[in-house]
Amino acid sequence: MKKSVTLIIVLFLAAFSVKAQNPLVCEITSAYKACVNEEVQVVDTGGFGVNATYLWNFDGAVIISGSGCGTYYVKWETPGEKHITLNVTLGAYTCSAAKTVVVVAQPSIFNMTGGGVIFPGNPAVNVGLSGSETGILYTLRFNGSFTANRVQGTGQSISFGLQTVAGEYSAMATVVGSNCMREMEGIAVITSGALQNICMVTFDTTLNKNKIIWNKYPGFNVSHFNIYKETYQNNVFAKIGEVPYTSMSVYVDPTSDPLVKSDKFSISASYSAGNEGEKSAYHKTIHLNINPGIAGFNLIWNHYEGFEFLTYRIHRKHDPGAWEVIDSVASNVDSYTDLYTTSGVNTYYIEVLKPESCNPSLKGSENLSVISNTASAAPLGTREGATTGFLVYPNPVSEKLNLVVPGNSVYQVEILRLDGVAVFKSQMQGPATNIDVSDLANGIYLLKSTGDKATSVCKFVKN
Repeated sequence: MKKSVTLIIVLFLAAFSVKAQNPLVCEITSAYKACVNEEVQVVDTGGFGVNATYLWNFDGAVIISGSGCGTYYVKWETPGEKHITLNVTLGAYTCSAAKTVVVVAQPSIFNMTGGGVIFPGNPAVNVGLSGSETGILYTLRFNGSFTANRVQGTGQSISFGLQTVAGEYSAMATVVGSNCMREMEGIAVITSGALQNICMVTFDTTLNKNKIIWNKYPGFNVSHFNIYKETYQNNVFAKIGEVPYTSMSVYVDPTSDPLVKSDKFSISASYSAGNEGEKSAYHKTIHLNINPGIAGFNLIWNHYEGFEFLTYRIHRKHDPGAWEVIDSVASNVDSYTDLYTTSGVNTYYIEVLKPESCNPSLKGSENLSVISNTASAAPLGTREGATTGFLVYPNPVSEKLNLVVPGNSVYQVEILRLDGVAVFKSQMQGPATNIDVSDLANGIYLLKSTGDKATSVCKFVKN
């Protein structure tokens, strides 16, 4: 019996001893470093519940949200060492805690530098920042994603080194030991592939050939440009010429025949180091074909390929009048009927207005436009009248073209290229005569005969 009483007393004394100790332990959790005006999370990890009394001091911080034990969100509007204190009371017990937060100014903003074009002979370009600060870590980002390329600030401009991959480069500044981050200004862009792209391919109205025009850019150690043309195999290109960098960035293809078909062209740049860059995307010319209809003329053309545009403009000239724009159609249209029946030769071409200008000389841009070949025809029925019985032979012809007309009247004879340009003009008298065409270039021509009352137009081939 005495042993049981003794045990109860011992247990009571042990319980009283535990209760007599202070059960409250305060502890504050927060970031060690923070930016000015950055939200900082502060919480008491004691977990004493709603019955406790909490007395916080945030050393001048703006309280964004929070109550009781927290969580609090606060921010400081000035830099410096800030001291958070907390006193907790629960019944007869109290505890206190303190936490120091170092508030720093946000990193200064600097501009991205560098970027450019990577190509054979210049396979990498530098990317950096115009300035930096000590105590700041700068991280390079590629196409918006963080890389492992990090550089400590020095108080001077910094470099992230030579970059060999095309894309967009930016940077993020972080205060060392904190989550205080700030985006740097601008983007350094690196491009690759063909340094020189075609600006346009158009029709040279003087030479009746295709003319390739491209923009010229300084500072890339280009020695010359290479001109490529599609062969008889689809998208297989062969080199047809070179243009020195010091010359105008224009090439007239002497082998082209725009009156017969369209062509694709591509270019590349060769550098002083002896390397050739990639070929550019191709441009395809417009080939216009014309057929006289029952009423007017039917125009058919293939689409220009090389850049985006919205509209085709249709030009017409009635011999011997001036050029005029007769209509405009959407860029997805490839045919047009001109209900124009005036007798005589009519000539047409199709035009594309390029949204941006070309710069082939480094002396300023030129507002050039893409045009098709010119094509000429006469309305059906123009052979009736005074020149009925008009005869032309042989066809094809190599040297002498014979003409036979009814009667002995005097008439005007013209030989026209398919672009409407006259290459021969003379007065002749029936009933028979001939024209020496041996000096004409091989191709298709129009023979126009104008008498007193009517005009006759026919085609012949010179070979």
